[in-house]
Amino acid sequence: MNVQNPPGQALPAASIAFQPTPPGAIFVNQTATLTAVVSNDSSNAGVDWSLPCPSGSNCGTLSPLHTDSGKAATYTPPPSVTGNSQTFKILAFAAADHARNLVTPITVSGFAGTLKGTYVIQTSGSDNGGPYQFAGVIVLDGKAKITSGEQVINAFDPNSQASVSVADVITGGSYFIGSDGRGTLTINTNDQNIGQQGIETFSLVVLSSSKALVTKIDDVTIPGTSNETSAGTLELQTSKVAPSGGYAFVVNGTDINAQPMAVGGVMNIDSPRTISGLGSVTDQDLAGTVTPKASLSGTVSDPDSFGAVKFDLTTGFAAGLQFTGYIVDGTHIKLIESDNTVAGAGVGRTTGVAVGQGAATGTFVGKTAFSGTYIFGISGFDLGSFLPASLASAGVFTADGNGSLTNGFIDEFLALFGDISTTFKGHYFVDAAGTGRVGSSTSFHGLGPGPGFIFYLTGNGNPPLILDADVFMGAVGTGGAYPAAAQVSFNGKYGVTFTQNLGFEVDSTGPIVANGTTGTLSGAVDTNFGFSPFIDSPLTGTFQTTSIANRFTGTLSNEALPGGGPITTAFYLMDSTQGFFVETDSINTGNQMFGYFATRTPICKTCP
Repeated sequence: MNVQNPPGQALPAASIAFQPTPPGAIFVNQTATLTAVVSNDSSNAGVDWSLPCPSGSNCGTLSPLHTDSGKAATYTPPPSVTGNSQTFKILAFAAADHARNLVTPITVSGFAGTLKGTYVIQTSGSDNGGPYQFAGVIVLDGKAKITSGEQVINAFDPNSQASVSVADVITGGSYFIGSDGRGTLTINTNDQNIGQQGIETFSLVVLSSSKALVTKIDDVTIPGTSNETSAGTLELQTSKVAPSGGYAFVVNGTDINAQPMAVGGVMNIDSPRTISGLGSVTDQDLAGTVTPKASLSGTVSDPDSFGAVKFDLTTGFAAGLQFTGYIVDGTHIKLIESDNTVAGAGVGRTTGVAVGQGAATGTFVGKTAFSGTYIFGISGFDLGSFLPASLASAGVFTADGNGSLTNGFIDEFLALFGDISTTFKGHYFVDAAGTGRVGSSTSFHGLGPGPGFIFYLTGNGNPPLILDADVFMGAVGTGGAYPAAAQVSFNGKYGVTFTQNLGFEVDSTGPIVANGTTGTLSGAVDTNFGFSPFIDSPLTGTFQTTSIANRFTGTLSNEALPGGGPITTAFYLMDSTQGFFVETDSINTGNQMFGYFATRTPICKTCP
């Protein structure tokens, strides 16, 4: 008899399942834990993990790539993603049988909702060795898209081989904000002659939902370079009401012959759309030749749908001077000269700001109109080098309300004199017509004539604007003088932007942290270095108090600085929330630096 044993019962195939279900979405500053359980695996081989990623891309990290069954792997997203969100796939395999596997998508999102609304953007810098200036309006939808906008730029035109003014419609774009407030802004136009094939890219650091600092920087994934670098601001637009009354203004750049030029003044819009000339005044410094107290009259257009106005002006030094102004709020307008539409035409290529005097228009009479202690910062041209951003100046002074400038101290570099860190004093003269124009005469301690400051008072708590029309020292620049707080601390989280001149312009923007206890700075910046971007580059420094009010001295180190640094630096704080800084060893490094920093609010509770 032939007896056979019955066939054995087949063992169930191995299976794999997520326990618990993985998260479907996280922010860029978060991590995700994933746990897979393998059943029916007598070998207990565990789980193999995979994070597929295209070559040249950053999809984050997954660790470890092998776990026991029921043990977690951790996914860490990249620091930035495309748009505001990007989805990555994570695979889990039963190690004993890779045919048994799972795929889970995880969507990683940034913080685009931090910026939502209509924003005015303005930057100033260099293009092919000449000025590059940008101003416009963009609409951000809070979901990483730019939906509309318009812009004016002064930039190098490859067709005419000259710098011209160009107005363009913004057709779209995108933006991203990471957990540390750093991000990118990409503006699309149909103008192939600007940016990189019509695409303009900026790095940014968010200070608040209403303001960010920005730097023009190329996208390495787009062929070719723009040759454009610049730094500036992005500010929430809260008004588009037509301007009226007095506006103090300053602009700087070059004339159409590439000579350094700065202009300041007060334009009194004394009836709708009209500047009659009464209560208006302007000054020009053209390569060291100053035209003071020139006449100014003209017209102002009604705002367009983006809050842009046209100032068509006639002055004592130029006819046909035109600015496009982008209204930020009831008292601030960003200006860009827009009369150089054809090579060789127009007056110049300048940019700056106008600040409304409001109810104070015409009331600035007598020496008492100008009083208080101020921190000032000025940038522009040094006539010893004739390069954009070659003038960097910051300091402190007191206007005593009786015609004297006292307790002045300045840190500045001028090619004709080298580094200057010294006291100054002087006298000031208030325009009897009440315009708010304040001339001055100053002298350095032991060095002869000092800065050639002309101030334009604004009232309403806004800072006076400054034209540096310094014939003796060779400075052509503009800036502002901010009321100095009696006591300041340098401590907390700030956004920073700074411009260097190494014979070519270098611009940087990023977040920093100041530790007032240890006297140290740390952070990271994105830098446009010779049109090559350095992204997330560490910035470190030190600082200490001095005997000069609100002045700290210290050092900065970064790979974009000469030798990587350290360079010596002077920091001036208007109050504990913002300040200027300048390099003080330029004669040794061959570099000039001018920077600004302001308090930033972390964009989430757990964000750095």
